[in-house]
Amino acid sequence: MNNAPLNSALLTAVLALSALASAQQTNQNRQLTPEMRARITQMQSINDLAQDIRLLPELEKNRATAMSKAQAKQLLPILTGLQKAVSVQPNDARKYLSQIGDRILTTKQRTTLNALTLKAGQERTAQRGQRQAGAGGRGGNAANAGGQNGQGGQFDPGRFNPFKTGRGADALKAYIAVLQKK
Repeated sequence: MNNAPLNSALLTAVLALSALASAQQTNQNRQLTPEMRARITQMQSINDLAQDIRLLPELEKNRATAMSKAQAKQLLPILTGLQKAVSVQPNDARKYLSQIGDRILTTKQRTTLNALTLKAGQERTAQRGQRQAGAGGRGGNAANAGGQNGQGGQFDPGRFNPFKTGRGADALKAYIAVLQKK
């Protein structure tokens, strides 16, 4: 009697169960603790501010949405203040978001910025899906997300400023230079 089909079916079942167990373990590793959720919620306004400021230069690409001289004059003190601050606190971020969105930007600029924000979110979602598919479903551990600062030390929300170093700082410096020329 040939047991090859039975052995093949058994091997397939064992591999399928193994893959399922691995996927469940990966999903368990990605579960956020209540502390992580609280930190993410606390930092959301800072992340929103960083994203809006990162996208503001995109408005300059269209004459209809570019900042006017008067708007640049209002925006520059906010941006230079953020650039120099040791940290950005959630309440300050909400204040700046409101100030920029409600008092400085026009309706057309806000609409364009909202569309850019939506597009950026869709691109991030697509990239996450590609990374997870490329890693065979083995994503990174969510516990590591945001757990460290750019210097490799433990994350300190009291000293967090996304505009102080790195690409965010470089982009902000370049945008400030554009606004100063207006």
